[in-house]
Amino acid sequence: MKTNFLNQFKSLQALEKCFRTQKKCEEFLVKKRWGGRPTCPYCGCEKVYSRKNGRYLCAECHRSFSVLVGTIFQNTKLPLLTWFKAIYIIVNAKQGISSSQLSVLFGVTQKTAWYILHKIRLLLRDPEDDQDLESRSDFVEKSPKALLVKSPCRIHSKITKFVLPGSRIFEDTIICYQSLLDSERKEYGVEDPYPLHLEDKVIHGRRIVDYFWIQLKRMVMGVYHFFSALHLHQYVYEAVFRKQYMKLCNGERFQVVFKRVEQVYTYSMIRSPKQ
Repeated sequence: MKTNFLNQFKSLQALEKCFRTQKKCEEFLVKKRWGGRPTCPYCGCEKVYSRKNGRYLCAECHRSFSVLVGTIFQNTKLPLLTWFKAIYIIVNAKQGISSSQLSVLFGVTQKTAWYILHKIRLLLRDPEDDQDLESRSDFVEKSPKALLVKSPCRIHSKITKFVLPGSRIFEDTIICYQSLLDSERKEYGVEDPYPLHLEDKVIHGRRIVDYFWIQLKRMVMGVYHFFSALHLHQYVYEAVFRKQYMKLCNGERFQVVFKRVEQVYTYSMIRSPKQ
């Protein structure tokens, strides 16, 4: 299986053709996770024995494991191809896909589809980020980030904590930004919501931050219609990932996610996330 071929995925049918069996999916996962050299997820030993049933046996701790152990696919009852297709769809759909739509496509319940989507959204978060997402205050063009602020009165303290002095803040007209206008206006460079002279920050008549915000609103109004504040950050992960990797082709975006699969999430962790 050649990596350059994976970069040429232009359709879901091409992906299904490549990963038509469970074995093909597992071989791809072994290559992406361990570089083709299986390693024990329990003790880290690289000396393992392959078994006929597709599992491995560690020579050090003598524990049996599969390539799914220690990943988001751990304990799944669904075929890996279903997960692969769900990942491909969510990272390449411009406005996302709802759990209702996914349940029809895969022939699973809406609850199962919701669980799949939220697991994948957690993988879309940049592992280098050390904070949760959503704020319209500061925006890095090449690597968009956001911070979730539950109360407008806390925006000031969050900005002083997470936004570096010297950053340009494009504030909107809500009153909670007024605390910045006097004490930190020079330190952060707070500017008018729609400055006419910033031609390099304009996309189709709007700044990059507003373009990102509009895309997120379209996801909500056009596809999801509603989601709770408890899971808001997971939908923003999805929007940030899509903006960050928008210039990659379909197959490349698909592969980015597999660099982050070594994470285990249970249903209780997804249902009641700790923010």
